[in-house]
Amino acid sequence: MGTAGGWAAEDVKPVSDVPEKYIRMTMNPDRPKVPQSLDTSIIRFVPKDEKLAKAGVSVDLIGAIHIGDQGYFQQLNSEFEKYDALLYEMVADKDDLGGEPVRFVDREAKLVDKDGITKPKEPETKDASEESGFKAGMAVVGGMQLGAKDMLGLAFQVDWIDYSAKNMVHADMSPEEFAEKMKERGESFLTLFMDLFVQGLKQQQANKNKAPNDLALLFALFSSNRELVMKRLMAQQFAQSDVLDNLGGEKGSAIITERNIVAMNVLREQLDKGVKKIGIFYGAGHLSDMSRRMVDEFDMKFVDERWVEAWNLRLPAKRRPRR
Repeated sequence: MGTAGGWAAEDVKPVSDVPEKYIRMTMNPDRPKVPQSLDTSIIRFVPKDEKLAKAGVSVDLIGAIHIGDQGYFQQLNSEFEKYDALLYEMVADKDDLGGEPVRFVDREAKLVDKDGITKPKEPETKDASEESGFKAGMAVVGGMQLGAKDMLGLAFQVDWIDYSAKNMVHADMSPEEFAEKMKERGESFLTLFMDLFVQGLKQQQANKNKAPNDLALLFALFSSNRELVMKRLMAQQFAQSDVLDNLGGEKGSAIITERNIVAMNVLREQLDKGVKKIGIFYGAGHLSDMSRRMVDEFDMKFVDERWVEAWNLRLPAKRRPRR
């Protein structure tokens, strides 16, 4: 498991077009119909201004799948060490003392006040994030990720990414900000799920010859190697789907557009500070909109991409019988 290709300056060749896909399924070169891995991309942008480019300024967009092989997240931790600043997504409360942000699902835990006394967090006024619909939506999203993790035998991003590293920079909304943006847009998790469901159906119809059918799913459920077969089916869906692309852009949605705006504002702050080597670690569904912003808003150009293996889809090696 690892990355394909290096980042040596002499190897970087300008490319005119920004990629359209940030997740791919790689097939076995010897057996082209047999899946080998599900990969996520790291794409690099450098300033069009030659002086800035020669000074070493670069921004890497690092696409994430939130559940993956444990080795995938370990590989990413190693990659992250190379950056002066690593901007990351997490809808979480910012810690006043500079510690790691507190995730929404953990915010009911007891907190320690300045006198060392533990007490539950009590919001001064009720806000949009305290509404039952928002809480339920966040719970459903978390439950879906954890359920998929267990079903496919994968690891969860938050459990394995080292968010305590010194170069980590939170570049996302708080739960209150996220909830308020959804409210302003007239969005809810229910409308979001329905939009994704409808778009998914349309895409399935358009790609019905490529999409797994009911028989394939039934076969997966009763397979002796169910985890692997299910992983391959899910990987195919991830690699072919682009439903999240419609949630970006100028109109977009709170979950993609508004959070990307926050991330880009943090990026601007880092660049203004003189930080040169920057990575942005966000869900792969965010990268299409982010790529456009890198070109249009930051006057940068795409120069290269490489891939990290997120899911191993190979059959396990057969053990040789003992003699």
